[in-house]
Amino acid sequence: MSYKLNNIKSSPFKGFDTLTVTSSFGARSFYNSKTKKQQTDFHSGIDLIGGAIIVTPAKGKVISSQTNVKGYSQTFSRGNYVIIDHSNNIQTAYYHIKYDTLKVKVGDKVEEGTEIGITGATGNATGVHLHYGVRVNGSWVNPIDYLLGVKTLTEASKYEEIIYTIKQGDTLSGIAIKFNTTVNELVKLNDIKNPNLIITGNTLKIKSKIKPNEIIHKTYTVKNGDNLSLIARKYNTTWQKIYSLNKDIIGQNPNLIKPGQILKIE
Repeated sequence: MSYKLNNIKSSPFKGFDTLTVTSSFGARSFYNSKTKKQQTDFHSGIDLIGGAIIVTPAKGKVISSQTNVKGYSQTFSRGNYVIIDHSNNIQTAYYHIKYDTLKVKVGDKVEEGTEIGITGATGNATGVHLHYGVRVNGSWVNPIDYLLGVKTLTEASKYEEIIYTIKQGDTLSGIAIKFNTTVNELVKLNDIKNPNLIITGNTLKIKSKIKPNEIIHKTYTVKNGDNLSLIARKYNTTWQKIYSLNKDIIGQNPNLIKPGQILKIE
């Protein structure tokens, strides 16, 4: 469902602080009027209308682009596009740009307000709009906070690269939770072929928001029939300690834990 986005602080359109969002970030299902089929996919950005001249909201460098798509194309689904790196593990993407209007090329340095091109309908686009995406540390995120100025494209990266030694019982998902990252990021950073097979004693590179001198907790996923006392015995600790670490997850009653909850273990 379309909606108006007001008070935009960091706009990808020249001269507009109110735009219409026609498709939101994340999983979506929609009717493709070109193929006459219902289409389901993960939308890596948001679709915007309301402006014509596309500009970069912050300084950076063009690292990827395409300029030769003249109209609708499923093969080149992005259409004519530009991706800009902002030198702090943040990149922005601009898809479906009108043919023969791009004003920047790979290697160009851009400033806030630099004109990129004109909004169009090239690639997998059924109408004129701009697909605007924000990628942080390799993963697409919802651009809304960046448009509204809650987060900025030029903020310094808060991630530190650390080395972690895999311990017995570790899984990639558990490690990702410990270090506030994602399985996909771990796989990409460490060139892991099989994410379900990691070897005790091997090391992983991790870009983490957690500093190396912070306490790193084990984690446990609650199963049917579990209670805090049973879990405590497994880890040679007390249910009181587990509860104190996870009170914000469990709530006021330590006897009410739910399957699927991920608990920190000291």
